[in-house]
Amino acid sequence: MTRKTHPYLPDYATPPGYVFADHLESRGLTLVEFARRHAVPVELIEGVIAGSARIDATLAAIFESEFELEAKVWLNMEEIYRRRLEQKPAADVAD
Repeated sequence: MTRKTHPYLPDYATPPGYVFADHLESRGLTLVEFARRHAVPVELIEGVIAGSARIDATLAAIFESEFELEAKVWLNMEEIYRRRLEQKPAADVAD
């Protein structure tokens, strides 16, 4: 019997900040606590969650140190999100 595969190809874009927010919540951290702990502006963290600020290599390394999810995973999520934004009309982007 041949097994069919179905690639994950969502028709929407979700900011990687949503994953970040879930990690914060699971650790019982607030945005302010996280920002202070890592000397990062709260506005930057809010922007990441909203999808208006990018996760760069420095921020990805901070996320890796806090959540044990490799920096390259965070950067990959960011790249996929930005690429998806370029492909879809604004009305199709998750907010």
